[in-house]
Amino acid sequence: MMKIPHMLPLALLAGALPLLAQAPAGNAPKKAKRNTSFEYRFDDDLKQSPETMERLGKWFIDAKFGAFIHFGVYSMLEGEYKGRGTNHRYSEWIQFAARIPAEEYREVAATFNPAEFDADEWARTFKDCGIRYVVITAKHHDGFALFKSAVSSYNIADHTPFKRDLIKELCDACHRQGLKFGVYYSQAQDWDEPDAPYLNKRAKLSQLHPELPADFKPDMDRYIAKKSLPQVEELVKNYELDLIWFDTPVGMTIERAKLFHDMVRKHRPDCVINSRIVHGGKDRMLRENLGLFDYVSIGDKEVPTKKLPVYFESPDSVSSSFGYKTKGKFFYHSPEEMLHRFVHTVCAGGNALINNGPMGNGRLDPEAVRLYRVLGDWLKVNGESIYGARRNPLDERPAWGDISASKDGGTLYLHVLEWPESGTLSLAGLPSAAGSAVMLATGETLGFSQEGGTLKLALPAKAPDALDTVIKLSL
Repeated sequence: MMKIPHMLPLALLAGALPLLAQAPAGNAPKKAKRNTSFEYRFDDDLKQSPETMERLGKWFIDAKFGAFIHFGVYSMLEGEYKGRGTNHRYSEWIQFAARIPAEEYREVAATFNPAEFDADEWARTFKDCGIRYVVITAKHHDGFALFKSAVSSYNIADHTPFKRDLIKELCDACHRQGLKFGVYYSQAQDWDEPDAPYLNKRAKLSQLHPELPADFKPDMDRYIAKKSLPQVEELVKNYELDLIWFDTPVGMTIERAKLFHDMVRKHRPDCVINSRIVHGGKDRMLRENLGLFDYVSIGDKEVPTKKLPVYFESPDSVSSSFGYKTKGKFFYHSPEEMLHRFVHTVCAGGNALINNGPMGNGRLDPEAVRLYRVLGDWLKVNGESIYGARRNPLDERPAWGDISASKDGGTLYLHVLEWPESGTLSLAGLPSAAGSAVMLATGETLGFSQEGGTLKLALPAKAPDALDTVIKLSL
């Protein structure tokens, strides 16, 4: 059946009806492209509440750099199951991509044994790489939990030979290292639960649950009451969580999202909540939803193109997948790409939550650790331009890189990502006179001239840091 375009004047619509009826199905109007621009999604006058900003200000805003961890049964499959599923970019979606029935996937899960997992080694590595907080998948879309749950025995302690509570071990190890700790929880999608809403219509529910009768009708509220909300209560009651990261909120009305919000606030008032409790990441931000979360999770692997009016976090990854992937098409970012994505995110006014997918044996992916260490080594020299910094206070992002600022606004950090061949760096729009300019990498003081709000810095012929030379400009 053809769809009639909305909002046509009645006279035009009447004249168009015969033509629409005659039009072949193959010529049906294409669906309008979704507007995901930052200008569309975020009105400039959006503002988080003082209570939210106080909660974020206790640690989150200053942290800037988090480690995202996608780890689970899918980690040992590495993006392929019986020759299927390699075309999906995310290996953690293997059950969906390979159309693995829930009962069969449960049999695979029963063999999951990350025996080489060492929580203290993970936490020490993250800290050494300059990471300030850690978020791991306590339950992803496949419904399998990495914590011991009384709600469902489909978890790593009860369903596998590992027999340990991985979330508990990592939570304690991170706190011993002074890192903040959070969990990811897929509150809406759950491929093991037929009552959970189904995000992608390309696969039928019957493919994952062939045992269901033909007249089965999913009941999302039944799923929430039976599993999703009780497991979230277990997490916030039994673990010292600093953050909870919800995802893919298909079917999450304000009323349903409020159940999860209130549960978190009841047991852990200071726990930071992300926007995917109710907001999909690339949808228009609704004012009435702001009270349900503390900060905005923008789209997967999305780097802001402009400063945002609300505090946000970019869920990025060292590679094209979030779960560990070796099968099919995938790639890792170069160190330069990774650092530049990180810097632009912070300079736009947010945190970078950069993902790694550990291997199925429980060890961290060596390539992910290598990229983390590049960031960590750079931060050991340039950390003051990131930790505790604020977004670019000027109107525009400069062509040669980006800008962050100190909390008091008295210092600008010029991130020179493209070294000017002319030997001169120009910066317009300064609010006051510059006092000094020093390269953090060498401590060398740079000469400059200033006319009005325009500054010109004299640079050496070669960049001291090929990835990002930071100039500390005191005003």
